[in-house]
Amino acid sequence: MLPNKVTVIKRYEYFMTPLYINELGVDSTKVEGASDIPVAAAKPRRSRSTRCVVGGAHALVLRVSSLFGLAPLKFEACDGGYYVTISSAMCIYSYILVTVLVILTISGLVAEIKVGVELAVRMSSTTSQIVSMCDILVVVLTAGAGVYGAPKRMRSMLKFMDSVASVDTSIGGKYSETTERKICAILIAILVFFSGLIIDDICFYVIHAKKVGRQWDVLLNYIGFYLLWYIVMILELQFAFTALSVRVRFQAINDTLVLTAKKASMPMSAVEKTRSPASLNIFAISVASSDMQRAGNVNLLVDSHDDSDHDVIVSKSVGGEPRLLVSAGRAAEQLSKLHGALCCAVRRVEHSYGLPLVVILISTLLHLIVTPYFLIMEIIVSTNRVHFLVLQFLWCVTHLLRLVIVVEPSHYTIIEGKRTRSLVCRLMSLTPTTGEFPARLEVFCRQLMLQTTSYMPMGMCTLDRPLVASILGAVTTYLVILIQFQRYDT
Repeated sequence: MLPNKVTVIKRYEYFMTPLYINELGVDSTKVEGASDIPVAAAKPRRSRSTRCVVGGAHALVLRVSSLFGLAPLKFEACDGGYYVTISSAMCIYSYILVTVLVILTISGLVAEIKVGVELAVRMSSTTSQIVSMCDILVVVLTAGAGVYGAPKRMRSMLKFMDSVASVDTSIGGKYSETTERKICAILIAILVFFSGLIIDDICFYVIHAKKVGRQWDVLLNYIGFYLLWYIVMILELQFAFTALSVRVRFQAINDTLVLTAKKASMPMSAVEKTRSPASLNIFAISVASSDMQRAGNVNLLVDSHDDSDHDVIVSKSVGGEPRLLVSAGRAAEQLSKLHGALCCAVRRVEHSYGLPLVVILISTLLHLIVTPYFLIMEIIVSTNRVHFLVLQFLWCVTHLLRLVIVVEPSHYTIIEGKRTRSLVCRLMSLTPTTGEFPARLEVFCRQLMLQTTSYMPMGMCTLDRPLVASILGAVTTYLVILIQFQRYDT
C-alpha cells in the first residue's frame, strides 16, 4: 500500500502548478524520498517582507504620491536609496488631507450652485450645471477611493514586489542609468505639463469672474477641486508604473524561454525571431539585506528575500551575452514557477487597485463627455473665446492620455502573456515526447491554461485596447444627447 500512496502524491505534485505547491508548503523532495511516512512535510511559511529599498524613478513616484496622501510611507535614507515602510503618522496625514480637500470642494460646489447661472462662470445654464456637478463629484470620488485605500494598497505593494524580486534574482536583473534618467524625465514632464494646464485653467476662470467681481470667490470655491485633480493624476501614474514593472518581468521570462530553446539545440527561427534581452531593473529598486550584503551585487526589489526557492538560471558571459546556467528542463521548471508568481502579482495589483481603477474609468468616461461638450457648445455659440477653445482642447487631450496611461500597461502585459503561450506551444511541438524538458513544458502549458496576465478591476472589464474603443463609442452617443438637451434648454 505504501508505494501506491507515494505514487499518488508524486502524480498530484506533477499536475499541480509549482507555485501552488510552494504556497501550500509542500516539500517535493520529502515526497520523493519518503521511506517511512508517505505524507509531505510542511515547510515553515516564509515571513513576508514589510519594507523595501527604493531609488530613482520609483522613489520619485512614491515621494510625490506620499505628498498627496497616496503613499503613506516612511522614508529612511540608506546606501542606494531609501528604506520604505508603512507610517501611521503619514496615514493620518493622508486621511486629514483628502477629507479637508473633499469638504472644500463640496462647499465650493454648493456655493457656485447657489449663485445661479447668471453669475457662475462654469455653470451658465441648467444643463451645464448638471454636467459640471458630475465633473466635480467624480473627481472627489476618485481621489477619495485612492487616498482612503492607500495604506492597504501600499502593504500589498511591499508583498507583491517579493515576486518581482524572485524574477530579478533568477534571470540576472540589471540596472540601467540611461533608462532611469528617461523615466524620471518623462514623469517630471507629465507633472509639469499637468501643472501648467491647471494653472492656465484657474487663471482663465478667475479672469472671467473678475468681470462680475467674483474672482476671489471662484478661486476659493475651486481650489480644492484642482488639488484633488493632482491626486487623481498621480494615482493613475502610480498604477501605470506598477503595471509596467510587472510587464517587463514577463518580457524577461519570455526572453529566457527563447534562450532555453537555444540551450535545447532548437532552431531559433522556428521558435521566435531573436530579440535583445530587456533591461530588467529599469526602475532602479536596488536592495541589500539589512543584515548582510548579497553576493554578486544583484539588484533586488525586496529586503530579506529568500533566494532558496529560485535558482539563478541566467548570467552574463565574458562577451556580455546571456547564457543558461542550468539544463533546459530545470530552466522550464523555474520559469513556470516565476511565471506563476508574476500572475499572482498581477492578481494582487488588480485587487489593490480594483475600486480606484473602476472609478478612474468612470471618471475618464464622464470627463471625455463633459470636456468635448463645453468645447462644442463654445463653437456653436461663437463667442470668439480662443483661449477657452484651446484650453478645452488641451483638457480633451489630457483625458485621452489618462485613458492611455491606465490601459496601455495592461495591454502590453496581455501581449507578453500571449507571447508566453505561443513560445511554450512552439517548444512543445518541436521537442520529443519523452524526457524532462517536454514534461516540464507540459506542466507549464497547463499552468498557462489556468492563469491570466490581464487586469480585470473588480471583474467588471478587462483593461485592453477594445475598452478604449467602447469608451469612445459611448462618448459619441452621450455627446449627441447632451447637445440635443442644450438646444431644448436654450
